[in-house]
Amino acid sequence: MNTPGSMILGWAALIVAGGGAFYYAKKDIDARRRAQEIAKTRPIEKLEWWQKVEREEDSKSNAINTSESSTSSLPNTGQNDKRSNGS
Repeated sequence: MNTPGSMILGWAALIVAGGGAFYYAKKDIDARRRAQEIAKTRPIEKLEWWQKVEREEDSKSNAINTSESSTSSLPNTGQNDKRSNGS
């Protein structure tokens, strides 16, 4: 069984490791945010997660619609389409 001393040591190691990970992650995130501020690429408005998803879906659907309209404007000669010759 675990002794009280080993349990305290285990919990202390877990807390120190978690605190260290938090410190370095926060440091990295802050540096990235500062770099975005300097490059003027940081978005000004704050969006909720669902708003970000909607924007991403809209941009994907716009890209799909754009590619479909560009391909549909090309003349169909039937040379590459095997179904157009009746087989």
